[in-house]
Order: sequence, then C-alpha cells, then structure tokens
Amino acid sequence: MRPWLKKPLWVVLQEDCGQQINTSEVELHQRSSRTQQDDTTGDTGEGEFSLEYPNDDDDDQAEEEDHHNQHQLQQNQTHNIHDSLPSRHLSLFDLVSIGVGGTIGSGIFVLNGLIAHSYAGPATFISWIVSGIAALLSGCCYAELSGRIPSAGSSYAYAFVALGELPAFITAFMLTLEFLLSGSAVARSWGDKVVEWLRVELSVSEEFLSILEPGYGINPMACLVSIVTTLLVLWGVKESKLVTDFFTWIKVFLVIFMTVGGFILFNPANMTPLVPPEFGAAGILRGSVSSFFGYLGFDAVCCVAGEAINPERNLPLSIVITLCIVTFLYIAAAISLVGMQYYTDISPESGFPEAFKSNNVEWAAQLTAAGEVATLPVVVLISIIIQPRLQFAMANDGLIPQWFGNMRNGALFAGVLMTLFATFVPFSALDDFVSAGILVAFTITNCSLVVMRRESLNHRLEKLLALFNASSFFTCMMLSHVGHIGWIFTPLPIYIACKISRTCPRTSFGNTQLYRHDKFFTTPMVPYVPCLGMFVNYFLIAQLSMFGIGCLVIYASVAVVLYFAYGSCKKTTRGWDDRQYSQVDVKDGRIIHTANAVIT
Repeated sequence: MRPWLKKPLWVVLQEDCGQQINTSEVELHQRSSRTQQDDTTGDTGEGEFSLEYPNDDDDDQAEEEDHHNQHQLQQNQTHNIHDSLPSRHLSLFDLVSIGVGGTIGSGIFVLNGLIAHSYAGPATFISWIVSGIAALLSGCCYAELSGRIPSAGSSYAYAFVALGELPAFITAFMLTLEFLLSGSAVARSWGDKVVEWLRVELSVSEEFLSILEPGYGINPMACLVSIVTTLLVLWGVKESKLVTDFFTWIKVFLVIFMTVGGFILFNPANMTPLVPPEFGAAGILRGSVSSFFGYLGFDAVCCVAGEAINPERNLPLSIVITLCIVTFLYIAAAISLVGMQYYTDISPESGFPEAFKSNNVEWAAQLTAAGEVATLPVVVLISIIIQPRLQFAMANDGLIPQWFGNMRNGALFAGVLMTLFATFVPFSALDDFVSAGILVAFTITNCSLVVMRRESLNHRLEKLLALFNASSFFTCMMLSHVGHIGWIFTPLPIYIACKISRTCPRTSFGNTQLYRHDKFFTTPMVPYVPCLGMFVNYFLIAQLSMFGIGCLVIYASVAVVLYFAYGSCKKTTRGWDDRQYSQVDVKDGRIIHTANAVIT
C-alpha cells in the first residue's frame, strides 16, 4: 500500500513541465536512490548525506544495466506523453479565455438578480467585493502552485506532490464534480433556457415545444449541446481553442453591453437606501455567500497547465487577470442592474432582460436573452476540454487504466458521460453536492501550498493541518446551524494557524533547490492566507444543505474504496515510486538527498 506516497518535484519538472533540469543530475539522483536503498535498507531515521558525481570504475555490470533500463523507460514514457498530450500551445490570451469563459455564467445572468432581490438590494456590489476577496485567497494559492508545478491535473497534481497519492485520488474525484457534473448541469440549464426563450421571445407553438420538453426529466436540448461540444473537442485542439476564445469574448462583450445599457438607464433614486433595513449587514454577508459560487471555474486554467506556453509566468498571471476581469464585471453589472430597476422589482431569475423590459427597451431585452442562450454553451465546451486532461494525468500516474492516457479516448468518455447526465439527470437536488466538492478541492489546494512552503518536523505540520481542518469545519457548522454560540469556537482554528506559523519554519518550495530562479508568483503571508481561504471554504460548505454534504461524504468514501481496489494496486511506470526518498536538492553541482522515509 502507498496511500501517502508523494510524487517528487524533480519528476514533475522533468517529465511533465518540460523545464530544463540538468539530465546528469536527475540520472545521478536515480542512481543514488538505488545505492541508498541497497546500503541503508531499513533505515527510517532522519539524516542528510551528499553524493559527489561518482567514479564509474567501481560500479558492477548489473547496476549499469539497471540504470540503462530505467533511463530508456523514462525516455520511452516521455515520448508517449508528448504523443498523447498536445505540445505547449496555449498563450496567455488562451488561458485567460478559458478562465473567464469557465467562470462567467450564472453569476451575471442569474445571481445578480437573485442577490439584489432577496439578500442585499442596492448593496449587491458589496457582496461581490467580499466574495471576490474570499476567492482571491484560494486564487493566490492556485497562482503559486500552477507556476511552480505546471502539470496537467490542477489540484490533483498539487495534492500528489504535497500530500500523497490517496489525497490526490480523492481530489481528482472532486474535480470531476467541478468539470464533468457541473458541465452537465450547465448543459441542462441551457436546454431549459432555450425552451423558455423560444416560448417567450419567439412565441413558438406548444406542439413544437412539446418535442423539446417530452417530460420524464428528459432534456433533448441538453443532449444536443453536449454532443456538439464533444464532437468539437474530438475535431481538434486548434478548432476547440478558437471556438472557446471567440465565444468567451462574445460573452464578455455581451456583459459589457448589458452593463453600459444599465448605466444609460441609471436612476440614482433606485440606489437608496443603499443597505435596505430588512436585509442589513447580515443580508450583504448572505449575498456574498451566494455570489462566491459565481467565481467557481477560474481554476480551469490550471488543468491545461501542461499545454501552457511559459507556464511559470503565464499561469499565475492568467489566474490573477481572470479574477480581476470577472470581479470587475460582476461589480459593474450589479451596480447597473440595481440602478436600472428598483431592487424589489428585479426578477430573481432573469434580472437584466426583465429590467430592460421595465424600461421599455424591448430590443435590448431580446438581445440580452438571446446572447445568454448563445454564449452559455462555452462553459460546457470548457468542461469537456478540461476533464480529459485530468483523466490523462491520473492514467499517466497509473491510478486509472492507461486507456485514458489517450486524449481522444478521454474526451469521448467524458463526452458520453456528460451527455447522459445532462439528458436524464435533474440537477436541482445535486447543486449543493457539486458545490461542496469544488470547495473541498479548493481546500486541498490551500493545504498543499502550506505543506510545500513550510517545513514539517516529525510530521508536525500534517498533524496541525488536520487539526485546523477539523476545527474549522466544526466551527463553521456551529456558526451556520447553532448560531452565535459558534463564535466561541473560532479561537481554536486561529490558534492552530498561529502555531503552524511559529513551529513550522519557512523553507524553499517543497524543501528543495530544484528551482534555479525566483521568477515565480509567491503567495504572501503563508500560512495565514491559505488557512483563511480554507476557513472561508468551510464556511461556504456549512451554508449548503445537509443532503449535499452527506452526498459528498458518500462520494468521497466511494473514491477511497476505488483507490484501494484499483489505484493502489497498480505500479506507476515512472520508476520513482519504489525508492527511498523524501527530497532532492541541487547544491554546488551535487545532489543532496535527505532520507527521512522509506516508501514501499
């Protein structure tokens, strides 16, 4: 069993990232690992030793052959990787398009109206500011990890390096909720919107609409959009990238049109009172909880990290740019909507079209409704682009069958599943389940950054992080379901975060010196920023239904069972998982290998 086996950074950097690591150094590490395993079998104590470049005169022939076989295997696998995964072709513009296209959706078209009508009134923009700051906490962690570990798989890759194989496997299941099931839900929502648009805006006959609404929970239009996006991805990487870029920025221009139109029709009287007395500060906070879900999707950028050009620069930059663009659009749209129509009259389902109609601008209402129908499928397209990358990363590590290591196979599999879910599964009862899974993936990413940036002595850091997560979840559940008495428990996670800062010293990323320069985005105030991000995620999870949380627990349990039934029984072909190691440093032309664990 190897549930806590971690993937070494040198493996990620050499085979996944394409970054330039001196080949002789890596080969020397492989050699030193074998030598150490032979000479120090059973030694689990801590210690450090350095190996100078050795003299080959004393090596025996068996070791030479073993070294040659390992090197040849590594070359063959690297060749197979590049055959399956497209080369680095995604520019900064492409990455921002994926991030913005995967994020902007219901936040603009639905949540703005809902929050303004039911929670915050004219202060809706304040809710977006609060939730934007909360999203930035996790966004900073993604920005740093994506630049330093630019490997396909997003949170899965980070968890594998920082936490181990089992946490990575669970994280992959959570990401599947974000990409596959969430994409299916968007496809189904799009199908409902098409039918409503045809009925209201085009006055299509009920006889025709009955074909699009056959009943029994079947959604033919969701089936159609899922099939079309899958075929587009199978057609080619270049074509799907161009379509993504085009429709993403059409969507952005549509949002700008709605916002500018709202400001043209702006009535200052609609902004008073800024904070309606029936809502108060509590309503603004409740609105920020709802609006946070409008930010989900920005991490899609990280799943295509293996195809990004200049990833150490472009990936962090694309995440920051995505969050800035999305936050600005959300805030501006919120102000324009409540300025165009009084908050009590705003439609919680179709805010902008109904607001334009109330101002007798019918053509703008029709254009807005049509634009939403035309641009929403880009979210489905991005989901079907991202999911095969996650499957590829898992197959490449031996955790799922190698069949998924082929991108076309993975896209076909994901497309078929998405089509079935979107066509036959009503998602209204599963929204909280999907949201909880995404937030868990965010939390695991935050934990991964703390582990990579802080030194763990006798596993102290891992124990403290486990306590922090448990205490944060308990505190947030108490705050949500018991009331003000929950504040009694808030000092505990604060104390644990401070203890991590005091007792776990700062270290170089991953406790290695494999990085040759400091041109990486660095999250400030670690561990406080990641810990605050984790607490915010748990607070949001606590707002969800107990049914959704219960479904997530069952889902995670299924992931654990599948891991031990299949994943843990398969040996990765990389050649690093059966060696004794914990970290690898490159200093003064030498490999410094610190041995504090035996991996079996």
